[in-house]
Amino acid sequence: MVRQIRKSKITKPKIPQSKISLRFFWQLIIAFVLVILLAAGGVFLAGRSVLNNLESFIRDHPLVMTHLWTDRLAAYYDQQSSWEGVDSLIAGYPCEPGWDPWDQNWQMGYVVATADGTIVAASGNERLGQSMRPAELVLADPITINDQQIGLLLLSPFDYSMAEHPAIVRQALQRFLLIGLAVAGFTLIIGLLLSRGMSRPLANLTAATRAVAEGDFSARVPTHYPGEMRELATAFNDMAQDLARADALRRNLTADVAHELRTPLSVIRGKLEGVLDGVYPATPEHLQPVLEETELLTHLVEDLRLLALAEAGQLPLEKRPMDVGDLLRDAQVNFSPQASDRGVTLALSLPAELPEVMADWRRVAQVLGNLLTNALRHTPEGGCVTLSATAPPRSGGAGGGTVEVTVADTGTGIPPQDLPYIFERFWRGEKSRSRVGGETGLGLAIARQLVELHGGTIRVESAPGEGSKFRFTLPTS
Repeated sequence: MVRQIRKSKITKPKIPQSKISLRFFWQLIIAFVLVILLAAGGVFLAGRSVLNNLESFIRDHPLVMTHLWTDRLAAYYDQQSSWEGVDSLIAGYPCEPGWDPWDQNWQMGYVVATADGTIVAASGNERLGQSMRPAELVLADPITINDQQIGLLLLSPFDYSMAEHPAIVRQALQRFLLIGLAVAGFTLIIGLLLSRGMSRPLANLTAATRAVAEGDFSARVPTHYPGEMRELATAFNDMAQDLARADALRRNLTADVAHELRTPLSVIRGKLEGVLDGVYPATPEHLQPVLEETELLTHLVEDLRLLALAEAGQLPLEKRPMDVGDLLRDAQVNFSPQASDRGVTLALSLPAELPEVMADWRRVAQVLGNLLTNALRHTPEGGCVTLSATAPPRSGGAGGGTVEVTVADTGTGIPPQDLPYIFERFWRGEKSRSRVGGETGLGLAIARQLVELHGGTIRVESAPGEGSKFRFTLPTS
């Protein structure tokens, strides 16, 4: 009895959390915390830099204020024709609303003088009527009307330091700090959620991998994760399913080989014991079954050896250009007697021309022989088996590339649920029947391996009651 391979029932085991995944989780958290600290430090340094730049700007731009006041003082002199009362202009701020150049925090000294340097207004009234010092005359800016100098203006450098106004600095830094802490807290929450979402599928995958490594091929991981995690989980589940199926094939192969060897060995032992006990005479009639079963064993062992070499890629091929048409004609001649004995018609259909293929004649003939044997075995009397070959065009319209060989029969057909397993070792759809005609159950498996060694493909199209079509391709030379 040869067991049929079925898809195993998939269960989802409870998957424990992995210590490795926990470490990965905390690694992500530490990474997020470091990023947050770097970001907060960057915000603090940026704020401090802004304040320092502001202070530098305030210190370094008195020229702007000087030009502004020289224009206003010139306008005042043009209206008054004298500097009398100019101090009231400065004290009263007769400027645009909201403009306050002499804010109390902006401690600036000023001197307004006539063209010859006599001081008419100053931040210190004790200098009124005195002359400007020579150094002040050099630094003072002229006040002009129509390119005629009418006075001088000297503004002392700004005496404004952020250090003298700690409340302003503290308030600004507090705002930067609060904003940084709020952003850091929000980022930390997002980081926790992301870390948990990233570590959980990896923890599940690690636990499932360990389960598979221990022989539990039913382990699966959820696939509801987004993006690459879903692809990884799907790939793992597919791999686990393939491993489960391969393990089932391995177990079944051992049992099937034992069963296939037991039947002929039992026949041989029974016949020989009968001869030794005097039950049967040692005549050709009684020794012939022993020879037939021995040949069956030899065939089975040779098929197993050939299949093992082919699967390992160690089977040597003597490839050379060959005509597929000649191969099919030889096969028709060789199998015609067997077809006639079964009452089956063996037909051949070939196009006028076929390109040569690069293949091993003996191995391709073996593939064709296995397919013909299978087709004749399952075609009832009065049916037909047809051999044909075509050279399908390449994609894009170019011809050549491969030659496709077809073995079609009008037999019983294959149920759809059996098609995925038709090329497996010892597989048979009808479990109640024993091996007949020297069949080893390895013919289609060997055919697939030999075709794939040539760089071709093999497939089957079938339906119950409609016969089967086995097709395989060979590359052209």
